[in-house]
Amino acid sequence: MVVPPTFSDLGKVAKDVFNKGFSIGSNKLTVKTKTSSGISLSPSFELKNDNLVAAFETSGSPAPGFTLKEKWCSGNVTKTNVIVEDKLAKGLKLDLEVVVNSGTGKKTAVAKTAYKTDGFNGTFDANLDLAGPTLLATAVSEYSGVQGGAKVGFDTEKSKLTENTLALGYSNNDLTFVGFIKDLSVFEGMVHHKVCPDTEVAAVLSYNKGNNACAFNFGTKYTLDKDTSLRMKVDCGGNTTLSCTHKVKPWLEATFSNSLNAKTMSGVNHGISLEANL
Repeated sequence: MVVPPTFSDLGKVAKDVFNKGFSIGSNKLTVKTKTSSGISLSPSFELKNDNLVAAFETSGSPAPGFTLKEKWCSGNVTKTNVIVEDKLAKGLKLDLEVVVNSGTGKKTAVAKTAYKTDGFNGTFDANLDLAGPTLLATAVSEYSGVQGGAKVGFDTEKSKLTENTLALGYSNNDLTFVGFIKDLSVFEGMVHHKVCPDTEVAAVLSYNKGNNACAFNFGTKYTLDKDTSLRMKVDCGGNTTLSCTHKVKPWLEATFSNSLNAKTMSGVNHGISLEANL
């Protein structure tokens, strides 16, 4: 028996083909480093639409099983996480997340619980709103590569479901497939195939019963060598994005991306992302 992924990670290998390694419409610099005492520091800067957004994230473990995380962004918003893992029970993780907006004075808090064991992975989150918390629960089970899961959201203030999603999939060494039914109106399927050690392909098909809209996306990743990889994704509207990621130095990775509409040969956009691991 193995521990299945969380509900949000179902189909992750397919999602990564579309979401990782692209930097469109922004130029970003991320630096990651860790002190000798184990404290992680990560400042980042992103220039998007002529606006510069800066963030600083730090995390550390004051004692085994305890983790503290702090993130600040230039919008004067801070997020603090206090995490306790494998202390009360093996596989149990407790996370208290507090977000404070100093500009508006707004404060929010979410209590997150996760439990994983052989064949099961579940989460339960509750925002600590005095008017009535919103609850979000997920569960995933796996047997012989077959994965099944569910996600349910409930607003206690309005006494109604906010979302419900069912998932069924299969995963082995080189093939992953998962299908989702969201609110009984949106149907989505993802497939990922590792053709060979250097080549991956993925596809996503979705259908919305409410407006009869259908969408299809195709993506691929090709690893040229240990330092360079190429990515491409295209949707049914002809929007095509190409990306190249190269490890300039063992501690520096650069990503260059360009996108355009292949039907009209217009809408050219680009982006550069640099990530330094010191």
